[in-house]
Amino acid sequence: MFNIKTIIAALLLCAWSLSVISNDKIYKITTDDGGIIYTDSPTEQGEHVPLSADSVITLKSASLSPITTPPIVRKQTKKIHLSVISPKPEQTIRDNSGKLTIRTALEPQVQGVYRLHLNDQVISQNKGLFKLSGLNRGAYTFHVELAHKSGKILASTPKQTFYLHQASVLNRPN
Repeated sequence: MFNIKTIIAALLLCAWSLSVISNDKIYKITTDDGGIIYTDSPTEQGEHVPLSADSVITLKSASLSPITTPPIVRKQTKKIHLSVISPKPEQTIRDNSGKLTIRTALEPQVQGVYRLHLNDQVISQNKGLFKLSGLNRGAYTFHVELAHKSGKILASTPKQTFYLHQASVLNRPN
């Protein structure tokens, strides 16, 4: 294994040799303690070291071209459309037993949980068909949502109202 000092020394030598190539003149300086320093700057203590023709490497300039990345292709998802089939907006339902079925249609078909918001009460199930019973006469406001299992709302219907009419004992003809 190479140690860090060897790697650093090799990198410095490479960097130094690249700078020397452009100058073509190297000077050797011997220090008082016997160390040797090579430089490309002429000094009084330095002696010129001749370079042979095969020790000089000429580099061609590299042509730089911009790096192009392919465009990001995003999967285009169709918009999910949830609609109420029945009852129609502002429809009057006549049912003395207080039963009503709310039907929805979903395009395209995706997995999720349907939530019916009926007069601010939430009923959840896995199908877009809600069979209600025990409703009293009156006006009901509702909308349906389709939610992912994470809770994110994928689609929603607009709020709409239906009216439930029931026969009354009070309105009997004599």
